[in-house]
Amino acid sequence: MLKTLKKINNRFFSKKKTLTSQLRSLLGFTPVNLYVFQLAFKHSSMSSQAHTNNERLEFLGDAVLDTVVSEYLFKKYPLRGEGFLTEMRSKIVNRKRLGDIGEKMFLQEFLDYDKSYVTVNSTILGNALEALIGAIYMDAGYQKTKEFVFEKILIPYIDLDELQVSDINYKSRLFEWSQKYNRELTFEVLDEKVKKNVRMFVVGAYIDGEMLGKGQGRSKKDAQKAAAKVVFDLLNVGEDLESEE
Repeated sequence: MLKTLKKINNRFFSKKKTLTSQLRSLLGFTPVNLYVFQLAFKHSSMSSQAHTNNERLEFLGDAVLDTVVSEYLFKKYPLRGEGFLTEMRSKIVNRKRLGDIGEKMFLQEFLDYDKSYVTVNSTILGNALEALIGAIYMDAGYQKTKEFVFEKILIPYIDLDELQVSDINYKSRLFEWSQKYNRELTFEVLDEKVKKNVRMFVVGAYIDGEMLGKGQGRSKKDAQKAAAKVVFDLLNVGEDLESEE
């Protein structure tokens, strides 16, 4: 009852009824605690203290978003393994994608930041979207947050079929395959060299102690991915994993 009265006040009588109207359009419901949403859009350039900018809400929203997306994928793909689900989740919640979605949602119009030296970019918008999710969770609870993520993010902006064939995470898929067949997948740095001030790593990928592929990259992580792709192709891992569906 108290929440209902607060919503009515925010919508029709509050000095911030314009903000309430804007948030209603963005969220799909009337918020109760306007302050938590104002905080969600306050960039650290306006306040360096953690409790007076959106960084804490960003932390919370990141965790809640991971949970909602994980549940969604778990139910959407009942026969797929952990590696595939992890890879799909990482594609959905990566900062660049969230930033692009935040831009399409016009979150830049809500942002409170120091315009004298801060330029709004994908990272800032992605952070703001996560902070907004954190604010929704604090104001309306998990179920309402899940509805927002489904209706405002996943349905309009995420094409799962397209994601499956884009930017394959060979390392993640190889781990999934190794777990399926109880094989041990390990990586080892074989060489580290500097050429024209560029550091390069060479990494070997091993299955049950036998090196089946090598890869190189500017970081150990990139070199591991390159090595994993070699083994992935060598063992036809993609076809093998698809056959389990």
